[in-house]
Amino acid sequence: MNTEVAREVVVFVHSTGTGPFLWAGVPDASIGGREKILPANLGYPPNPLIERGHEVTPADDAAEVLRAVPDGARVHLVAHSYGGLVALLAIREIADRVASVFLFEPVLFGALAAASDVDREASEEARSFASHPWFLRDPEKGGRSEWLEAFIDYWNRPGSWSRMPDQMRELSLMLGWKMFLEVRAIFRDETPFDAWALPGPTTIAVGGRTTASSRAMSRRLARGRANVTLVDVPGVGHMAPLTHATQVHEELARHMARYDERVGAREG
Repeated sequence: MNTEVAREVVVFVHSTGTGPFLWAGVPDASIGGREKILPANLGYPPNPLIERGHEVTPADDAAEVLRAVPDGARVHLVAHSYGGLVALLAIREIADRVASVFLFEPVLFGALAAASDVDREASEEARSFASHPWFLRDPEKGGRSEWLEAFIDYWNRPGSWSRMPDQMRELSLMLGWKMFLEVRAIFRDETPFDAWALPGPTTIAVGGRTTASSRAMSRRLARGRANVTLVDVPGVGHMAPLTHATQVHEELARHMARYDERVGAREG
C-alpha cells in the first residue's frame, strides 16, 4: 500500500500596491509549520516593473504564482483583495491539488456590478466606479497621483494619500501603472460569483470596518457553499493584512486548524 503523503505548501498571494512582504510575517505556527511560498505578482519587486502602456492581466499574474508552486505539491492558497482574483484564476489550473483556500476580502467588482441579488448600496457603489469619467477609462491618468489618491483614500480613509510618507508615495507612483491595470481588470471581469470554484475547505474573512462593496463581494462569493466558512474580523478594514496583521494571522491559524481537524477525522 502506498502511504506516501503529498507535500503541502502554503502559497500567499498579495494585493494591489503591496508585495510579498504583506504575508512575510505570518508565523510558522499559524500554518502548522508548512512550507511558505511568497511569490511576487508581475510588476512588483523582485520582478521587473511593468512599463506604462504594456498590458498584463490577472491570468498572467496567476501563471506567475503557479510557477512558484512545486510540482505535485498540495496547495493551501492564501490571498488578499486583488490577490483573491489571482488565486481564483490559479484554482482553475490546479483545482485537484488545492488543499484549502483562505481569502481576505477578495475583490470581484465586475461580478458585483452585474449581480442583481446583492446589497443595493454595494452594487451602486461598484457601478459608480465603473461609470466614473476617468478612474477606469483614462490610461493617461491611471496610476498617477490623482488616480492613486482616489484609490488609496477609498480603501483607507479620505486624506490617506496626502498623509503617506514621501517614500511610500514614490513607491506607489513607481507601481502605479500595474496598480491601474489590476483595478481595471477586477471591474472588467464579470464572471458570476457562483462560477468561481472553491475546492476544499475555504475561509472568507471580512473586516468589520470595511466598505459596503467589499463586504457584499465576500458574502456573495461565500453564499450557498457548504465548504465555505465566512468570518467577520471585528474592528479592522480592508487593509487588515497590513494594518492588523496579528488578527488576520489568528484567523488563518483557525482556518488551518479546521482543515487539520477535517483531515484527522477523515483519516480516523
